[in-house]
Order: sequence, then structure tokens, then C-alpha cells
Amino acid sequence: MRRERYHTTTGLFVAGALTLLLVGSALFYHIALQAREQTFVLLFKGSLRGLEATAPVKYRGVKIGEVSAIEITENIERHKVEIPVYVRFFVKKKLGFSQDPIQLLIRSGFVADLSKPNFLSGLADIELVKNPPPRPKYEKTYYYGYPVFPTRNTTEKYTTLDEALTAAKETLEAIQKLVSSAEVRDTINAARLMADSLSALSTDMQASLPAVIRTFTQSLDRISSAAYSTQTLTDYLSRNPEALIRGKR
Repeated sequence: MRRERYHTTTGLFVAGALTLLLVGSALFYHIALQAREQTFVLLFKGSLRGLEATAPVKYRGVKIGEVSAIEITENIERHKVEIPVYVRFFVKKKLGFSQDPIQLLIRSGFVADLSKPNFLSGLADIELVKNPPPRPKYEKTYYYGYPVFPTRNTTEKYTTLDEALTAAKETLEAIQKLVSSAEVRDTINAARLMADSLSALSTDMQASLPAVIRTFTQSLDRISSAAYSTQTLTDYLSRNPEALIRGKR
């Protein structure tokens, strides 16, 4: 009888130990999994165009996470529709009292910024950037049990491929209208007439230029001859000053 009780007690003890071991292992695995991956919620106010699930989350150009889900919900308190973006960070954190790197980024003033959609693919990603001062005081909040990562809610106008082509078409149409306008035609005609006048003037100058050069050369020769005669007379008078009275003999 005592032996049966002993076996029963031993069996219960072993079963309890196995149960505690399984529960502890599951808890340890859950903690270890949370240490590697952390899920945050991003709440953007502007457009989410180009953002899809599995979109990368980058810090200093390196992917440190990705968008796990995007859903639409209702904010009962504010009576409006919200689109929370769930982000899963790939965190390597030691168990114990080490600091959480994501929380460290948040306390350092980093916020999630939605990039402009790629010009070709139309896809967008999320970049963690430092929010310029003055920064609002960070208060840890939760969204349906998930911690909220602060976001930069600045609305920026971006250009898609269709918008760029439309803008280029409008620019070409404006240029065509400008070229075909009466003012431009008059300007072109005036420029053409001026070019014709310059061409005719150039032709006349080419025809009359040799005669002008020949006349100018003859004038230079005469001036040179006169200068030579003056120099000869000056030399003679310097040697025979009495010639001014008696004349040249």
C-alpha cells in the first residue's frame, strides 16, 4: 500500500516537473522570439501610396525590419477611419537588463518617415530619420496592445510616372503654343530680315573694302614721302642755317 502511494507521489512529481519544464521552455522561446522580432504600429496622417506589406524599414540605408500588415480600422474616440501600419523589427537583443535598441532610437528622436514612391516601380519604403528640433516629448503609447512608433506626418507632394508624363506633355503643348504665336512669328521674321540685311552689308563691304584699303595705302605713302622731304629739309637747314636768308644754292 505504501509502495503504491510512493509510486503515485513520484508520478505526480515527475508530471509536475515536466509540465513546469514545458511551460518554462515555451515562455523562454516566446521571450527569445520577442528579443529577435518586435512589432510596432505606425500611424501616418498623409497618403500611403506605394506602401505594401513586406516593404522594407531602413535605418541608415540598411533594412532592419519590414511591414508585416496594413489594415483599416475605426477610431471610436475620434469618429474617423485609421490605417495602422504594422512593422516588424529584426532586433538582436540579449536577455536581461540590456537596453531595447528600438526604444533607444525613439528616445534619441528618430521617427518613421514614408519615402516617395519609386519613379519606376511606384513602391515606397519606410526610413527611420532623426526628427529635427523642437521635438515633442515622447510618451510611450499603445495601439490595441502594440507599441506605437512615432512618425513624421508631413505631407509632401510626390510625382508618379503618369504625373511626370502629363507634366511633360503640358510643357510641350505650352512650347508649341508659344512657337506658333503671332509675337514669336514676328520676332522670327524680324530676325530673318536683319540677317538678310547683314548679309547684304557684308557683301557690299567685301566689294568696297579693297578700294578703301588701296586709298588708305596711297595716303600712307604720301604721308611717308612728305615726312622724308621734311626730314631732308630739316637736315639741310641745320647744316646751312644761312640758307633761310640767301636761299638754297
